[in-house]
Amino acid sequence: MMDGPRAAAPVRDEKEGIAPLSPSLVPPPLPPTALDEPAAPAPSDRVSAVQLRADRDAWDRFVTQTPLGTYPQLSAWADANAGKGWRDVRVVADSAEGPIGAQILVHRMRPGPWTRGYATRGPLAERYTDEGVRAFTEQLRRDARRLRMTHVFADPELPKGDPTGDLLVAAGWRRVPTVQPNQTRVVDLTPSEADLWSGLRSSARWSVNKSRRNGIMIEEAREDGLADFARLYDETATRAGFRRRADFTSVFRAFDARGWASIVLARDPSGTAVAALMLLVCGPRIIELYGASSTAGGKARANYLIKWEAMRRCRERGYTSYDMWGTDQPWIAEFKAGFGGQERFYDGAFELVTDKIGWLALSAVRRARGFDWRYGRPVQDQPEG
Repeated sequence: MMDGPRAAAPVRDEKEGIAPLSPSLVPPPLPPTALDEPAAPAPSDRVSAVQLRADRDAWDRFVTQTPLGTYPQLSAWADANAGKGWRDVRVVADSAEGPIGAQILVHRMRPGPWTRGYATRGPLAERYTDEGVRAFTEQLRRDARRLRMTHVFADPELPKGDPTGDLLVAAGWRRVPTVQPNQTRVVDLTPSEADLWSGLRSSARWSVNKSRRNGIMIEEAREDGLADFARLYDETATRAGFRRRADFTSVFRAFDARGWASIVLARDPSGTAVAALMLLVCGPRIIELYGASSTAGGKARANYLIKWEAMRRCRERGYTSYDMWGTDQPWIAEFKAGFGGQERFYDGAFELVTDKIGWLALSAVRRARGFDWRYGRPVQDQPEG
């Protein structure tokens, strides 16, 4: 267990002056970092596909140790969606470079006996090879027959243009439209706090300092922060003109049960929460899954202070990267760009048809009803601001 926030020297900026730091807080700290977990084993000692299929804890360790591992491949994500009719299976194959696999959420399709599968942000591997991709695809076809799956949808976080996409196509997958954000911004948290601060645009630094002058204070919460988060989320959704679909309560509770979630709140001098973030942990990586703010919070620049403080504290506790989770919308991309980091573009989504007859039958029925049956999945929306 890592300690809570430690006091740090204020960061001086020649243009913006000093960014004062808020004191250490009483509420529980962010979840412990997975940096204390054992390093990835040597190839000869790697866990087998059989173990990964059978053991949830072994699977979660595998996810946190692979280069592209992220939160929808953790068992907590399966638990978060279990109440909505999705059940999880782990499809894993061995290869010379180690195991390759995915947690797949399976959903019953009606009418008929068929199911569909969604490998959100999978498959995962230490290193993707033609042999491994083909072994995984063949294992998936075998498991699909047992599960009566007509098709499987996958969207690994492969960099745009990565040759692994061509390996998937060669193994029988086809490219299809994406459902998850296909680009994001990731901040490297390994530099010093001074370098992290200087990576912000001058306008963002000014907004952080303005928010502090306005008396905004940052606190961390667990489930006791959900009510404030929901209120701010719904206000943001109304302001942005979309309907809230994400079941963030189930997501938070499933991850919080493992110590992998935190809510960060910004409060004005009266104690009213005016901005909020929901953070999830995957090994050394932080994912800022949801963000929201009130109109008053926006005027007080609370949405700038809260993001800076989240990044600063995560770095202080040993996390190495901060994923802002999605910059597909231009206005969101512009706001998040103010905090530095690198824009990342992914290679898109893939579909494997595993039962052609069932796939065609369901396609005809569902399209007649106006339902996008292929891409039905656990839904997320993403307000920010």
